[in-house]
Amino acid sequence: MTTADCHFWDPDIPTPDLQYTYTDIAGITIRKPILTTQTIATILAGLEHQRTEYLCSHSLPDIFDTIMDLITQWADPDSPWRRIAHDLLPPITGYSPQMIEEWGFNVFLQTLDPRDLPLTGRLDPHHYRQFTPYCTGYVKAAGKTPKYYDNDQPKLIGHICAGNIVGLPAVEMIMDKLIDAATWIKPSTEEPVFAALFAHSMESLDPDLAYTIAVLPLDSTQTDLNEYLFSHSDLIRATGGEIARHSLMKVADSCKKPLAGHWHKFSFITIAREYLSDQATLVARLAALDVSAWDQQGCFSPQVIFVENRGQTSPRQFAELLANELQSMMRILPKGVKAGKISILEGYQEAMKKQLLGSPVQLFSPPSHDYLVVYDETTDTVEPSPQFRAITVKPINDINEIPELVRPLHRFLQTIGVAVPIERLLPYAEAMGACGATNIRVLGEMTLQKSWEPWDGRFPLEELLRDDGSNWVSISFKDMDNALQASMTRLQTLHKDR
Repeated sequence: MTTADCHFWDPDIPTPDLQYTYTDIAGITIRKPILTTQTIATILAGLEHQRTEYLCSHSLPDIFDTIMDLITQWADPDSPWRRIAHDLLPPITGYSPQMIEEWGFNVFLQTLDPRDLPLTGRLDPHHYRQFTPYCTGYVKAAGKTPKYYDNDQPKLIGHICAGNIVGLPAVEMIMDKLIDAATWIKPSTEEPVFAALFAHSMESLDPDLAYTIAVLPLDSTQTDLNEYLFSHSDLIRATGGEIARHSLMKVADSCKKPLAGHWHKFSFITIAREYLSDQATLVARLAALDVSAWDQQGCFSPQVIFVENRGQTSPRQFAELLANELQSMMRILPKGVKAGKISILEGYQEAMKKQLLGSPVQLFSPPSHDYLVVYDETTDTVEPSPQFRAITVKPINDINEIPELVRPLHRFLQTIGVAVPIERLLPYAEAMGACGATNIRVLGEMTLQKSWEPWDGRFPLEELLRDDGSNWVSISFKDMDNALQASMTRLQTLHKDR
């Protein structure tokens, strides 16, 4: 039986009498250290020493070089680390090997190029009151919230990572190194191995840089250990659901430490009538990719698609096109063993009940129930999807009606995938930003955050230093047609690989 570690730190740090627990996940034995406050204190002291000795004495270009070598290494399907990940991650996460390989390593990890990060300092929100060109797209300061923290030179940053998206720990490790901060990572119990594996791959290239990182698998019930970590960190960034939000905010408040939290969100797609003629099939294909990526488990995964009336392809016809494309997507990015069949069946039954009661609802789903498209003409409410490739298509007379429909979800709004002409997109984006949405991306790239984009209204690198109360909205591109073409080219690469 294969054994995988879910921890990492400098092996020269003395941890005498360290004991382990062993847990079976899908036939893989997960070896987890039994950590104590004293062990964590020793590890954190080692991180502080390594930060002073290494990070503070090396230039940013040197660190960039290592990170670029690391990304190149993971881009190689034959690299030993990627082969290990290929064996471990599908059974542990429940994602298919194709999802891990194609959308995880070949696409998602390649968005981590640090050269794309704007390292010129924070943006003045007074200069961005309208959508203003920035990097490859546009940004706008859409609102203010109370100032939360200011931490110009963090020495130690903690990260609590959700397990729904493979690769998140890599993002956190890389960001911290760009501001000379040591890192501890608490991996998810649902996906406990990638963080340690990525840290080991960094160790193979530059041990001194890798030893500014510790991966510490703790349970949320270990209150004393979690409080110790929080109280000895300058900042904690966390991703998770509503239960995690309540629990972690309580710990952060008691320790009087800033918590940069990214919690449960609602995302959707908007398709304007101009893209429902010759491009309708292409648009449906890209929408199917967004629904299929990570089996719709991300906060940036769409749960509803609004399709504008008066296009050559009607919203109902688009729903049928989408169902066909979701079928094709099953060959490119198959579902994994955690397919959510019960969730889709429950969604199917709920939609069928509406149909039987006379609601204008039509269902598109294969006998296997691998996916579900619900065409629903009612627009009085917007409901969350059961996920796992279940999506609702709703007709809309004008895209400018959407902000009012989704306004009740304002605290949860995040990403909008779009096929909208730029002259109509900018005023639409203004209205959606006022509603609380933070990211507008081209179809086919909803789950691909560019390094410069804000994350839930805050730039990820800037967030590690301060929260000045600004709430940012981004459009990830400048030209709609060029962005769609680039997204389609990426999808064609996935087709070719299959």
